[in-house]
Amino acid sequence: MKRLARIAATAVGIALGTGIIFLLLLDEVIMPSFVSVDRVHAPQLVGRTVAEGRQRAREKGLRLAVLDSVYHETAPRGQIVDQTPEVREQIKKHRRVFVTISRGQRLYSVPEVAGGSERDAVLQIQGRQLTVGQVKYRSDGSIPEGAVISQAPAPGTAVTRSTPVHLEVSSGSPFAPKLVPQLVGLSIEEVETVLDNHEMRLGSLRERLNSTIPPGQVLAQQPAAGTRTARDTAVQLVVSAAPLPRPSQP
Repeated sequence: MKRLARIAATAVGIALGTGIIFLLLLDEVIMPSFVSVDRVHAPQLVGRTVAEGRQRAREKGLRLAVLDSVYHETAPRGQIVDQTPEVREQIKKHRRVFVTISRGQRLYSVPEVAGGSERDAVLQIQGRQLTVGQVKYRSDGSIPEGAVISQAPAPGTAVTRSTPVHLEVSSGSPFAPKLVPQLVGLSIEEVETVLDNHEMRLGSLRERLNSTIPPGQVLAQQPAAGTRTARDTAVQLVVSAAPLPRPSQP
């Protein structure tokens, strides 16, 4: 009985395989010899909406079928981003052109980092495919130094990839020494914002001629970066100055 069942199963498999081959031959070889089917070039559908693509396909005597949808960084939601067959490929009329459409940009949820450490906040933000934005330090006698006081955008906000998340971080007691930021290498336009974010202010400026560094870039600072000083300290800077133009020869 088992042998008969195996024979029957084999026969069924052979019959199905033969049937599939016959259908393929019928579609690709036999029928074209009896019925002449016009061929057309696949139209350009990528970049169009589904409605526009369907109309363009219809004009060519083709049908449009949505195969899949994917997240896309630049194509707006509903726009066609891929097609099969490719543009200009010859196909029979009345066939389907399969397209993939954009679901728009993938959105990421902003994590809740307030109350944790700055280091943990950075790891969480980067782990969600976002970036750390402006970090502003503020004295707070009730919140430990290094703890995140607030954030923007708010937790749970749906944003696009690489969106900056801005943080406000405690620098400890108002009477505790504050960490001096690194200013060397920054432009003078950037310095005041950085100093304000670290609860310090701009002190005196002195220029030094330098032919290799762009004018207005910080060459030196006092106090030095990484040291600690009192809140609202004035930081003295040396900035690059452009060499004076040589007088024209008579």
